[in-house]
Formats: sequence, structure tokens, C-alpha cells
Amino acid sequence: MTAHWWRLAFRNLGRHGRRTLLTGSIVVVGFVATTMTAGFVAQTFIALKEATIKGLGGHLRLFNREAAGKTDDEAAQLLLENWEGVGDVVRKDPRVAMVMPRLSFFGLVVRGEKSAAYLGTGSIPELEKKASLAAETVIAGEFMKNPEADELMLGSGIARALDAQVGDLVTVMTTTADGTLNAVDATIVAILQYPIKELDDRLLIMPYGAAAHLLKAEGKCTSLVLTLKSADETDAAASDLAKGLSEAGIPAAVKTWFESASFYRQVRLLYLTIFSFMGAVLAIVVILAVANTMTMSVFERTREIGVMLALGMERSSVRNLFLLEGLLLGTIGSAIGAVLSLLLRSALNVSGIELPPPPGGTHGTTLYVLFIPGAYVIGFVLMTSTLLVASWWPARRAANLDPVGALTHV
Repeated sequence: MTAHWWRLAFRNLGRHGRRTLLTGSIVVVGFVATTMTAGFVAQTFIALKEATIKGLGGHLRLFNREAAGKTDDEAAQLLLENWEGVGDVVRKDPRVAMVMPRLSFFGLVVRGEKSAAYLGTGSIPELEKKASLAAETVIAGEFMKNPEADELMLGSGIARALDAQVGDLVTVMTTTADGTLNAVDATIVAILQYPIKELDDRLLIMPYGAAAHLLKAEGKCTSLVLTLKSADETDAAASDLAKGLSEAGIPAAVKTWFESASFYRQVRLLYLTIFSFMGAVLAIVVILAVANTMTMSVFERTREIGVMLALGMERSSVRNLFLLEGLLLGTIGSAIGAVLSLLLRSALNVSGIELPPPPGGTHGTTLYVLFIPGAYVIGFVLMTSTLLVASWWPARRAANLDPVGALTHV
């Protein structure tokens, strides 16, 4: 198509301003919806990924190979021996930034006549503070400091159940690996408000030394958590470390944060399914709306089309003219949509709008829409291709009109 045809198509859009404005508005709204949704979903995934990694304490977990596929009760009894020796091996990998042992246990915590079931974690305070979400959720007291002290931190939910406050003494009871009951008295040094309600109602964190003494598991751990210098190296580091541990004769299995995060995978799949369905619905709505307005355009311009055919214009040229109008409309609408999307994104990001807590959460987050260049490219391709598809049938109908009948059309 020459520049003459482009000018003619642009002039036709100007001649039918009301119809052009209506159809263009559909394109603009579709483009804004596509880019804003992509930015919101991408930011949601990033925030959920970071929270998941912090919740697990790191990018990789090493655990006893025999614990793979076991239930939580069974896995808690299968500890990884000599965690310090294993840590020395994995620290040789330059991608590893931090190595942290964790003991997982459960039982009852008692204060006076009140008791509650807990999910406990034993960890080195200095490392736990750097690696996990816990340090960001302290609402009373101070994060534990002494790795050997008989102290602990409680989720706000379990603290309410015990009517406990910072400074109170509680008794922590659990079952050791050999099946005996053991207990230790510990002082509450901090109350946490964890973002996941189910964990907040059961959360208990102790220094590694106190937890190891309680479980009679000195030098052992349920899992050895590794934080990497870059999350992009997770899969490669997991593969290399598994190979290195096997060669060193250490019976440890390696899991990435993604493999351990079933909640993250389920939420991600749910979001992708929902927004893919919404995208399909949006495309169908745009196609039907544009096809309707383009069909009305052909109907109202029947005599004009008859004149063009009577003057010798080829039917393919008539069809291509209508397709060019659709393409121009998609391009211009996408350009306006891109500008509006950027302005709307900026306005929302500075608005400070608080989103409600997610299912099972204890507090919401501030709305933020990420800028995704690829989404703007996809939005442009989606809108222009949708306009072309929607214009095809009306353009074909216009090209097949009988010139004599079109000239006498009233």
C-alpha cells in the first residue's frame, strides 16, 4: 500500500468522527486494561516470590535425603547430621551468600493454666534476622539476640491465646527424635505479627542452641537453608550443590524455594488462569464491538463503495482500504492507550491505596503497578491484530457488493 492509501484511510476515519471515537475508545480501554493488569499481576508475583523466599529463609534447602516424601511428623525425626560440616562444603560455592541451620518442631506451649499448640523453629538469631520475614513483623519487644539463651518469639495469634506479653515466662514442650517428652522454660522477648494468619496463630521461634537442647539434637538440623547472592542462579546452584554433596558422600537432598513453595505455585497458577480468561473475554468483546461498528460503517457507506467500484477500483483495493482503516484505528488507539496507561500507573503508584489482606493474611499491601515494557508491546500487537480480525468480515462484505445495487441503495 502506498502513502496515498494511508492518507485516504486516515481521511475516512476523520469523516466518520463519532464512529471512530466510539471504536477508538474500545481500543484505548482494552489497551489500558491489558497493560495495567499485566503490571499489577507482575508486581503481585514479585512480592509473593520475595515473601515466599523470606518465609522459607532462603533460596535453597538441604535436608536429610530420607526425609524426601515423608510427612511433617516423619520428616521432623530425620535430622541432617553435622550441619557445620555440611555448611563448610556448600560455602565453597561462590554463589552461596549465607548458610543457616533450622530445627523444626511442634508441641504445646504453656503459660499458667493456658496452653496452645505451636509450630516451632530453632535458628541462629543473627542469621534469621537477615534472611526471614520475622524481623519485619516485630510489634512488641526486640528480636532475639543470644543464640544460646532460653528465650523465644511468638506470633500475635498464639500470644493472644496464651494471654502472654513480652517478658512472660512460658514452658515449651515437645517430643524428641527418640520419642521422649522434653520441656524448657523460656522468656518471651518479642511478639510478631506474621502476614499469614495460620502461621501467626501457631508461630514460635527460638534460638538454635535452646531448640537443639530441647530436642536433644545438638549439631543437627531439620534443614540447612542457603541464601544465594542472586536468585537467578537458584536452579544452577541447586544442581551443582546436589552433585557436590553426592560426591562428598553427604546424604543430603537439595530443594529450591520454588519446589518447596506449593502455596506460591498454586496462587501463581490461579492468577494466570484468571487473567488469561479475562484476556480472552476482553479480546472477544473488542472483536464483537469493532466488528459491529465496522459493519455499520459498510452499511452507511454503501453508495460510496458503489461509486468506487463503478469508477473501476478493484474489489481487493476496497477490502484493503477498510482493513487499513482498522489497522490505523488500532495503532492510534494503542498509542493513546499507552499514554493513558502510563499516566494512570503513575497516579495509582503515588496514591497510597491500601489493598485488603489476601486470603489467610493478617494485613494488606500498598497498591503498586509495575512497568512492564513487554506488556505494552503485547497490548499493541493484541489491539491491532484484534482490529484487523474484526475488520476482515466487514471489509470482505464491502468488496463483494454489487456496484449497481450499491449505487441505488437508500
